[in-house]
Order: sequence, then C-alpha cells, then structure tokens
Amino acid sequence: VLNNWEAAFVTEIKRCGEVLQQHTCRAVCHKYGNEDHCRFLFPHEIVETSYFDPETNSIVLMCWDGNVNYFNPYLLVFCRHNHNIKCILSGKGSKAAMFYISDYITKMDLKTYKVLSLL
Repeated sequence: VLNNWEAAFVTEIKRCGEVLQQHTCRAVCHKYGNEDHCRFLFPHEIVETSYFDPETNSIVLMCWDGNVNYFNPYLLVFCRHNHNIKCILSGKGSKAAMFYISDYITKMDLKTYKVLSLL
C-alpha cells in the first residue's frame, strides 16, 4: 500500500507542479519600472543541489527549472495552491517580503513603499 501511495504522490506533485507552480510572465511582472525584466526574478538560476553560500550568508535552493516557483511538495499536493518557498533571514529579502505581505493584506490604493518614502 505504501508503494502505491508514494507513486500516486509523485504523480500528484508533477501534475500540481505543472499547473500551479509554472511561472509565465504577464503585464504584472513588468510593473514599477521593470519593463525589461520580470520583477519576480524569473527565470531562476538553474542549481543542481541546494547549498549554503558563505559570501552572501544565504541558502541557495536547488532549481531544475528556472520558471517554476520553489515549493514544498506536501503543501502543493494537500493544499493545491501555488506558493513560493524562500529562506528569508534578513536584509533586502525580508524587507521586500514585509512590503509584499502588507500590500497584499491591506490592498490599499497607495502602496506601502510610497507611504514609507514620505516619512
């Protein structure tokens, strides 16, 4: 029974990954002065295995397809929604995540980064 479950799980990862995690650039990717590149940083760099980079003090995740979001297979299969897994320890990444989350939650007409620039 366990072998059947594992095979079905792998099949579902592939099916959900192709439908939910594949990035295709659209107009929203090029807002805020990003006309010449995707503001979500696609395509990702291809990385054969995950590793720690001491120069940037960051974890670099394995990536076999540059147009697929980083994902957790269990979240993907059991919740069936797109998501992006990223290690955010500090610095620019955490600041960008904070702005994104606050903008997403509040859905204000005036963006958080514009309000903060007034301070």
